[in-house]
Amino acid sequence: MAEIEPAYRPLVSVCTELNTSAGSVDNVWITPEGGLILGECKLIRNPQSRREVVAQALDYARAVTGWHFEDLQNAARNARKDQAFSLWNLVREQTDLQEEQFCDAIERRLRFGRIMLLIISDGIHEGVEALASYLQLHAGVHASLALLDLSIWEGVGGGYLIVPRIPLRTVLVERGIVTLEGERGRFIAPQPASSSTSMLKTATASESEFYAQLDQRLPGQADKLKGFVLSLKPFGIEPEFGKSLFLRWQSQDGSTLSAGTIEPTGSIWLLKTVTDARIAGNQEAAERYLEKVASLIHGSVKRYENGTIDVRGSDDRSIRLPTLLQFPAEWKDAIANLVRDISGK
Repeated sequence: MAEIEPAYRPLVSVCTELNTSAGSVDNVWITPEGGLILGECKLIRNPQSRREVVAQALDYARAVTGWHFEDLQNAARNARKDQAFSLWNLVREQTDLQEEQFCDAIERRLRFGRIMLLIISDGIHEGVEALASYLQLHAGVHASLALLDLSIWEGVGGGYLIVPRIPLRTVLVERGIVTLEGERGRFIAPQPASSSTSMLKTATASESEFYAQLDQRLPGQADKLKGFVLSLKPFGIEPEFGKSLFLRWQSQDGSTLSAGTIEPTGSIWLLKTVTDARIAGNQEAAERYLEKVASLIHGSVKRYENGTIDVRGSDDRSIRLPTLLQFPAEWKDAIANLVRDISGK
């Protein structure tokens, strides 16, 4: 999963053969942050079977969309034949969420259908364009689809060699939006698209997973951060999503600069900003940037014995996103000045 979608790590196995109204899901995993992954394993011999297995996986996603946490847990208990089984006990030592927060994270993903689908086969070779014609039939599913091809070779002396390949990292299937108003849901159809491929948003599922985790911990901050990140685009800052959000700027010669690393917990780190600027030959620009950020939050610039430099908040802890986002214009200007100083423009 590190190569497919870093935000969905680590995978924790829940069960096999999870029963749904669309059939039994081959494999089910969760993450300590409440991510949900459904895996479908099939031997594929022709284009028709390739389409069928993807459609089947999407049927699974549609079948569990609208479930509650207890529905998933009960289905897992039945699959495992263990009525004492607890999803929380699988992850409690690997997460900083409380049990109530974890259950709510699973609940929200089920209600919205925000699920990662992992197709594992020995013969998927179709790209996004070929998938578009039948992915668009699954309205209301907000799933992410990734394909993992396992080429199986029989060894001369016995045994097998299995070679993994990722023909498609992620497609976001977003044919419509389900909005929740209290306990009632409402489906909003998307605007008509000009082509079949525009039905698919080819983006990283780590983006939606990152914002889901952030919103779980800090309600309301995800939308604010999305707007702020968008405002940085004129300066060449592009978001890179993994388990954290990296604010990246890249020069014409290919060198990169980090304007900050934002964790889904809401912590912000500027350590790499100084390192990147030092490599670019202008550490002073990064230090001015850190000083400006520190002044906004009434924090301080900390210098460590190993040579690293970072900003700490007024409580001498990491920068907190809600605090810094109180000054979006000033933070944006500081980033613009940093890019200008490093680029020499």
